[in-house]
Amino acid sequence: MSNAILPEMGFATDFDIEERTQLANFGEFISLADGEVLIDEGHTQDALFMVISGTFHVQTVVTGRPVLLGTLKTGDTVGEINMFDPGNASASVVSKSFSEIWRIDRARLEQYLEAHPRTAARLLVNVATQLSKRLRKTNEKVAMAREAMFESF
Repeated sequence: MSNAILPEMGFATDFDIEERTQLANFGEFISLADGEVLIDEGHTQDALFMVISGTFHVQTVVTGRPVLLGTLKTGDTVGEINMFDPGNASASVVSKSFSEIWRIDRARLEQYLEAHPRTAARLLVNVATQLSKRLRKTNEKVAMAREAMFESF
């Protein structure tokens, strides 16, 4: 385990320095170069990631070509779906610059939950809040697209 500290951002915004240090030690910091794949669509994925620095594209392949679904930046998380519902990744996540992420897999998260239940509860609530906000934005985009589609008829 390292002595690295998670920055005060994203799901760790309301954590104090001791809590961010404890959580950081249950995961790992990883650097990626421009173009490196963090998550590969269709492959098994069981980790939660927080973007520490850099930019990532979330993309899927439709009729043989990549389609951009969204962009991740500092403080954003990805991997929540497969963390809570294990399975294959529904999209790829690709670094678009030199980037640093923090990663925790499901087994290490469960260890953290046992070791630090109060802080872990806040972590889960914060991740669920971020995921809910992302879902709300996606619902709004789908509704707007449907409205535009029906207006064209």
